[in-house]
Amino acid sequence: MFGKKKVFKDRYIIAVKDYEATVEKLKNGGITLPYPRETYLEMIESQSSKTDNLKQIRKFARENGKRMSEVSHYWEGLIVDGYTLVNVEYKETIPAIDHVCNNETIKLVCAV
Repeated sequence: MFGKKKVFKDRYIIAVKDYEATVEKLKNGGITLPYPRETYLEMIESQSSKTDNLKQIRKFARENGKRMSEVSHYWEGLIVDGYTLVNVEYKETIPAIDHVCNNETIKLVCAV
């Protein structure tokens, strides 16, 4: 059929504040988050793409099946605030992704 979107199961876009420093702190245990750091490390290591650049946001949106007109203001605002948008895989049902990524450092943006 024509017009069907490719569906990615268990793929999400998250926003990570100060990406490089946050990943380094996760690896060496220098950051406190609500759930075990292994949960966050596994999620970040499963990334397929990321962007922290306003010039590349259109390409990132297209790769993730989103229309720029739907997401531009929110995603651009996150990047301007110092977040990096990351496409990750999260298969766990407990804890749910919206609980894991509900803090100032890592935020759930949307499902892909």
